Amino acid sequence: MMDYNRKRGTRTNTRRMLLQKSTTVLLILCFTSYTNADQTCPEVKLVGLNDQERLTILQGCPGLPGVPGTNGIPGIPGSKGEQGSLGAKGAKGEPGAFGKMGPVGDKGMKGEPGPIGKVTQEDKGAKNCKELLEEGHTLSGWYTVYTESNKGISVYCDMDTDGGGWLVFQKRMDGSVDFFRDWNSYKRGFGSKLAEFWLGNDNIHLLTETGSHELRIDFEDFDNVKTFAKYQSFKILGESEKYKLVLGEFTGGTADDSLAYHNDMPFSTKDQDLSPSHCAETYKGAWWYNNCHYSNLNGPYLKGSHETYADGVNWKTGKGYNYSYKYTGMKIRPSK
Repeated sequence: MMDYNRKRGTRTNTRRMLLQKSTTVLLILCFTSYTNADQTCPEVKLVGLNDQERLTILQGCPGLPGVPGTNGIPGIPGSKGEQGSLGAKGAKGEPGAFGKMGPVGDKGMKGEPGPIGKVTQEDKGAKNCKELLEEGHTLSGWYTVYTESNKGISVYCDMDTDGGGWLVFQKRMDGSVDFFRDWNSYKRGFGSKLAEFWLGNDNIHLLTETGSHELRIDFEDFDNVKTFAKYQSFKILGESEKYKLVLGEFTGGTADDSLAYHNDMPFSTKDQDLSPSHCAETYKGAWWYNNCHYSNLNGPYLKGSHETYADGVNWKTGKGYNYSYKYTGMKIRPSK
């Protein structure tokens, strides 16, 4: 009986010691759980037990975090920093409103009188086809040019031949216009812009009275062979001097010279024949006849070879007196 009681007391003491140690382990685990709250389910550790005192302790995951505390009081503002560097220059702003007009200044002294100007008329436009060409008009055709007195004249400009800029005052091409006309017709001019024409002696005089103009005459026969003749200068005087021809020297050309013979001769028509031998009536034209002619470009349009003598569109040094040209064109251009 005594042995039983002794053994029973021993077991009781053992349980008490184990309970004390378990309590100690639980306290240690709770402390470890608290210190590792940011971890998930920390490892279980057995503390203070030897191999004979085995005790299994299960530990759960940490609890939810508590409610955050209130914000602390803001700190004192820091001291003002140093001024930063200047930024890039901005865009120019819109101009401001005009200010009020200032007071009128004192009247200045009267200046010295200027030189007396010349009384002139305002130029209205180009004076010749060469000026038109230089202004960019490169197509041949009809244009208006202005004389020194600013009279406008409609003229045909040849912008293709020999550098262009030629003003055409006579054209024969198909016989559609009668050139056997009187003095007044040649004075005013006649013909068609689409075919043959004479620009008019008054107009030719106005266009050539100032400056120097070279003359070019183009020819084409019925075999389509083209030739030409050129002269250093050309002008005709006014009606009071009977539109006398003033011609410079021959400068070249495949048709050779058949006009110098007529230099210094007055113009003749069928009703005012000023030639010594009545050439206008005899050769049925109008020209600066001498006694009588080397050329007759305003004569009848006879279409090539003809049996009659010197009464066609003739050029002696070209096709001769028995051949009437298909095409002739008399044209002028400023020499400079």
